Amino acid sequence: MSDRALAAAGVLCVLVFVGTGVPVGGQATPGGGIVDVSVGGSGVVTGTVTANGSTYVWQDEPIDVSATFRDAPEFTNYCVWLGYERADAPPQELVDECDPKALSDGTNGTSEFTNVTWPSNVSGEQDLVVEVQGRSGEFNATLLDRETVPVTVITRTGDADGDGLTNQQEAEAGYNLSNADMDGDGLNDGPEENRYGSNPQKADSDGDGVRDGVEIQRGTDPTDPDTDGDGLADGTESTIGTDPTSGLTPVWLAGLVVLVGGMIVVGGTRFRGWWRERGDGAAATDGAPADGESSAPDGSGTVAATDSEQADGPQRTDEPLEPLTDEDRVEALLGEHGGRMKQSRIVEETEWSKAKVSRLLSSMTDEGTVEKLSIGRENIVSLDGHGPEAARSPHEEHPQEENASD
Repeated sequence: MSDRALAAAGVLCVLVFVGTGVPVGGQATPGGGIVDVSVGGSGVVTGTVTANGSTYVWQDEPIDVSATFRDAPEFTNYCVWLGYERADAPPQELVDECDPKALSDGTNGTSEFTNVTWPSNVSGEQDLVVEVQGRSGEFNATLLDRETVPVTVITRTGDADGDGLTNQQEAEAGYNLSNADMDGDGLNDGPEENRYGSNPQKADSDGDGVRDGVEIQRGTDPTDPDTDGDGLADGTESTIGTDPTSGLTPVWLAGLVVLVGGMIVVGGTRFRGWWRERGDGAAATDGAPADGESSAPDGSGTVAATDSEQADGPQRTDEPLEPLTDEDRVEALLGEHGGRMKQSRIVEETEWSKAKVSRLLSSMTDEGTVEKLSIGRENIVSLDGHGPEAARSPHEEHPQEENASD
């Protein structure tokens, strides 16, 4: 009788699940069981960040699986099986035959499965499974251990995180395959790289103090710190209330900002000098020099500040990034999709709960930031001025609009 027939009769079976080229400790049973399992080969996606400890593997590339198990005193013959399973389907085999092993007492055995390929219809989250069974007689088998490890099977042209970049592009760039917005700036990685030219790994690509998502919402360039070229950074203009998209900011205002900044530096330096002199005078009154200073040759107890001390001024610090509010993120998403989206799509893109999105949109509608129109069972959400034709008054103009994003 073949090994296959024995397996059908319940003979020893080992299914192994593994991590990316790194040994994973098995839940070994007392006196026998899986010691460790590893996976490698060209099918393992490397150099990227993934979520939930899942190993990402290419569907069109083979993997190698190695499973080591411990001898059980009551058995001499063993069999190891490799397969996969998911929550909504029964376990399936990845190899046609089990790997038979015979071990002497107190030894370990290793089963090697090489060039293992995935069925063409398998993708997404799976569990790679390894089972080890002890065989006694022709038809008697006992399950000794079972190990499962999460894997995610992906195609090169697919988009695992839905960010607008293919899995192949993200793997080559070393991006996170499970996070659509790596830097949390309100823009998905695909639009950042393909449409706006900003850095999907840096929340403020141009360093002007404004997050990329907020810049798109305001109409400024996330790759240019001074969108309108008026000499004031976009973040500074937002702070003082001028238009960062208009080069008509008065020259005197830009000069005033520079002047005020200079006055702060000069004033701070003079204050430091006055405070130092005050401390020196107090030290002289006490008959001792101030800490860190030596007495003057004439015994006055004061010494002029050194050049390095006079050069000290307030240290320049970068402006902190403006926090991206939930409202900002919704407006940025709507801006990315032509001003209109289905409410259900907003839930998918933000990964927020339906209740949170509903409350937030109701608040934004009350404030006049967005408009909502119910069409059947679906709500269409739009920025002010981007509503569907059916939502407009018959007396309003009817500009050309883009279709709502699916």
